[in-house]
Amino acid sequence: MNMQINSYRIKDLYLAAYLYGEGLELSGVEREGKVCWFSFTNKEKCEELVGLYWKNQAISKVKSFTDAIRTLKDLIYSS
Repeated sequence: MNMQINSYRIKDLYLAAYLYGEGLELSGVEREGKVCWFSFTNKEKCEELVGLYWKNQAISKVKSFTDAIRTLKDLIYSS
């Protein structure tokens, strides 16, 4: 299976932190000017969790979420 087809790209830091905090594999961070895109594997699971997020039905561990924000910010600012 082609990894590109089964990947999910998003630029929203907090939504990306939610996905990362839920254990989804971060496959890359790309810069396009001032915008950073976060790529995750398992597009179907990402879409499921994103749906819960936007319906305000997402349940997450707060520590995992805040740790994920810190990690993603470190990745953004380290390059």
